[in-house]
Amino acid sequence: MTTGQPLMAISGGAVSAGLPLLIVGHGTRSAAGVAGFCGLVDRVRKLAGQRLPAVDGGFIELSAPSVAEVVRRMPVAEHPDVVAVPLVLTAAGHGKGDIPAALARERQHQPGLRWRYGRPLGPHPALLDALAARIDAALDGRPRTGTQVVLAGRGSTDPDGNAEVAKVARLLWEGRGYAGVEFCFISLAEPSVPAALDKVRRLGAERVVVAPYFLFAGVLPDRVAAQAG
Repeated sequence: MTTGQPLMAISGGAVSAGLPLLIVGHGTRSAAGVAGFCGLVDRVRKLAGQRLPAVDGGFIELSAPSVAEVVRRMPVAEHPDVVAVPLVLTAAGHGKGDIPAALARERQHQPGLRWRYGRPLGPHPALLDALAARIDAALDGRPRTGTQVVLAGRGSTDPDGNAEVAKVARLLWEGRGYAGVEFCFISLAEPSVPAALDKVRRLGAERVVVAPYFLFAGVLPDRVAAQAG
């Protein structure tokens, strides 16, 4: 059994022109996770070049810089319409409530500010391709045939968020040649990582790859690796 790596980065693509872009993360106590987030913001900034007035990123809790700090340094006076993209994989509590609430507080401080709020990142074909590439790296040349994948998500009290992880597992399995893809959660929801591993072993898996469904390194992906070990 092997454990894959978090997605950590997103493939570059076209960047829409015209409006400042604020990338919003939840925040983490992991220095590696903060570094991964900041590296992604820098990458998007370079991809945007001169097409956007500003590209920046901040967190709603646990890490610096905060959303409030970042908004203060963005050119809101000249460009009051700002695109805010939640850097979350599922439409759970953070994307539905916590991040919009943080953005609403900034409007109280700057009444002319207007937000255009993006949708969560997943499920998206680019993320599925990135997951498959991480799984192939963990397989290290061994075939997908006979390989059971265990997709480990964060887990949420919001059933919509958990259902999206189940959907990603199904989409990852379709047409990629794996023996199967089971989903599980590291906290707040079932099945747990150990329960999913027990299931695929009982199904007679030749090989098992645990694929953390996280964007960056951090406390929860580390917990997935520990429980998979």
